[in-house]
Amino acid sequence: MKILERYGFYLLIIAVISELVLPFVLGRYIKGYSQVEMLISNFGETGMPTKTAFKIWEIINGTLFVLAAPAFYAHFNQTSHSLSMWIAICIVIFGIGDCIITGLVDRASSADEVGFASMLHNFASGAGFLALLIGTFLLIWLFYLQQNNAMVITLIVIFLISGFFMLLFALPKIPFVNTFQISHRGLWQRLNLLFLYLPFFIVAVKNLPVFKNR
Repeated sequence: MKILERYGFYLLIIAVISELVLPFVLGRYIKGYSQVEMLISNFGETGMPTKTAFKIWEIINGTLFVLAAPAFYAHFNQTSHSLSMWIAICIVIFGIGDCIITGLVDRASSADEVGFASMLHNFASGAGFLALLIGTFLLIWLFYLQQNNAMVITLIVIFLISGFFMLLFALPKIPFVNTFQISHRGLWQRLNLLFLYLPFFIVAVKNLPVFKNR
């Protein structure tokens, strides 16, 4: 556990960078793939040449997120034991839900293929997104307890932006609202993930030895 507390921030930085570059690397192998319109999970659909690479990539990234959680717990434990525990849990939920399960369980490529596996994929991914959003709120609370006003304001802005992009991404799946035609869903997914990752990425970078005493 001590080694994860020591190197967990490095693992999270690697995982975030890996997640952000994934669609741009794999997108080169699918003719006509649109980063703006198509979802990241399209890479893992049946018949895609990127399916195996996507699954392995996501399982590795998910494992890195899970292994990074103890570093956040250890860092914030002196501020609040309960909040630091929940921060770690949120990171683990994301790593398992949006990465590992996404890698293990196929997403339906058409309405005819929708079944338990596809529903599990969508539910786990949604739970992962929500976990990071809640985690951002908990980070705001922790920095408030530390009286770090600059981080509180920064994370509140990021939290609002992330919530906005999450809403745009989720609108087609929300009953009574899905009649609105929202285009560029792939773009909203990527921007949502960027701002979901950002609070945890900032905390990790600020706690690297090269930046910690600045």
